[in-house]
Amino acid sequence: MQRQTTEEFLGLERIGDDRWRLPVIDRVCGGGRGSLFGGAGLAAGVVALEHASGRPAVWATGQYISTTSAGDVIDLEVAQPAVGRTVSQGRVIGHVGEREIVTVLGAVGSRTEVVRGVWDAMPDAGRPEQARLVVRQADGDNMHRHVDARMARGMFGFADDGGEPSGDQRTLLWVRMPEVRLDPAALALLADYMPSALGNALGRRVNCTSLDNTIRFAAPIDDDAAEGWVLCDNRMEFVGNGFAHGSCLMWSETGRLLAIAGQSVLVVPPVDEVNR
Repeated sequence: MQRQTTEEFLGLERIGDDRWRLPVIDRVCGGGRGSLFGGAGLAAGVVALEHASGRPAVWATGQYISTTSAGDVIDLEVAQPAVGRTVSQGRVIGHVGEREIVTVLGAVGSRTEVVRGVWDAMPDAGRPEQARLVVRQADGDNMHRHVDARMARGMFGFADDGGEPSGDQRTLLWVRMPEVRLDPAALALLADYMPSALGNALGRRVNCTSLDNTIRFAAPIDDDAAEGWVLCDNRMEFVGNGFAHGSCLMWSETGRLLAIAGQSVLVVPPVDEVNR
């Protein structure tokens, strides 16, 4: 099957050298009220920065300012306040009318490698097809219908039938998008499944709302990721005061570290608990 780029999947439309449009269609929403899936906003920012600079992404972070509704169109504007010989730093502002939706900051570039080190190793998670299929109930089309997710360890904390908690703060989750070619923007999108580890850490289903998504790219994506599977080694670092902070190491099937991601979220109890 011919896979599309993340840019094509998102429906991004380039309308100038530094301007893009992102229609809030069903498949870029996370479900519920038609709000933009956070990782889609970060992924769109990565695409825009890479195109504007002509350089590969090194790091990006997205801050979510306001929610959207299905049918909105987000206008994205790119600025590059610092353009160096090998590295540029930029920002992408996404807004609907006068209302700011998302701000993405990032660095892009490439440099001659003089040293290399990876001090973590890919955990033993078995094959993706051996892991427990995650089924998320949702009406209509949304982002989750385009993502295959399989739990190799722990509980998927957004589902009533998310499996058994691991007894600690760590989950191993295989993810891929069968229709989409694995590229840096796809990794930025898939990293937004890290908060699913929150329910595992607490031992019960818990919802959350992202404040930010951050991703730092490591090894380039190449033919070892042909099937598109990525292992997310998710860890919750802290929960308290109504917030949670977590991190994720993203591995290719052959054990190459592809990216390091992190996120802060608002902790939101399920509606049935709030109404008790």
